[in-house]
Amino acid sequence: MDILIDLLAAYDPASPNFRPTEIYNESWLVKIITSLAAPIPTEDFPLSFLPGSSWYSEALLPTAFKARDQGDPLGESRTNADVVIGHFRIGRKAKADFELMETPGQFTVVEAKIGAPLSKGTSNAPYFDQAARNVACMAACLGRAGLDPASLARLDFVVLAPAKSIEKGTFAREMTPSSIRSKTEKRVAAYQGDLDGWYQETFLPALESIKLHSLSWEDAIDWIRPHNPLAAKQLDDFYQDCIKYN
Repeated sequence: MDILIDLLAAYDPASPNFRPTEIYNESWLVKIITSLAAPIPTEDFPLSFLPGSSWYSEALLPTAFKARDQGDPLGESRTNADVVIGHFRIGRKAKADFELMETPGQFTVVEAKIGAPLSKGTSNAPYFDQAARNVACMAACLGRAGLDPASLARLDFVVLAPAKSIEKGTFAREMTPSSIRSKTEKRVAAYQGDLDGWYQETFLPALESIKLHSLSWEDAIDWIRPHNPLAAKQLDDFYQDCIKYN
């Protein structure tokens, strides 16, 4: 670890040994901001932690649309979540596999963006965009745990992105319950009845309870600032470099 820390500390953008986006990217940015959010006392903010909540980056969320057999033309793999916050376990079956605790209070999924929009779909369902896919996977997690979505105190899907992208409406079309519902309904219809029960009994109740947030990095940094001014200043500097190099 000392070698890695020395390598990062010695990085010089004017004479780099590797691409600046290896450091200045949304993956590291969301890890930093989540780690700073964790110790802040619980507040009414999309990145706020409930007592006992933890976080994990690159968790693999299960899907209701897993391949039924080899070569299934409809199947998709688990979804990589940029960050999950809440009461969960990682790796009981495989190293990054995600599952909720028996009585969780919080389940928050964060999708981090700097310069890109939400992806439009999967290879097997080009209309099934990143918002619909994440929310459907959240529903699958709740269903596997046998949980009533309304029983959780915090159930959120957050897109974290630059303020200018949010103000421009980059995510507005996808980040609505109606868009997520219609695209998931179309995905389910391709299974010709096999997933109708899951859609009605698991997905729709989850969608009704999940709060959708388009949150700017700027607002998140401002939220952290009064709790940790020095870290917020360093985070803002790092964010500006992420914008510059992306």
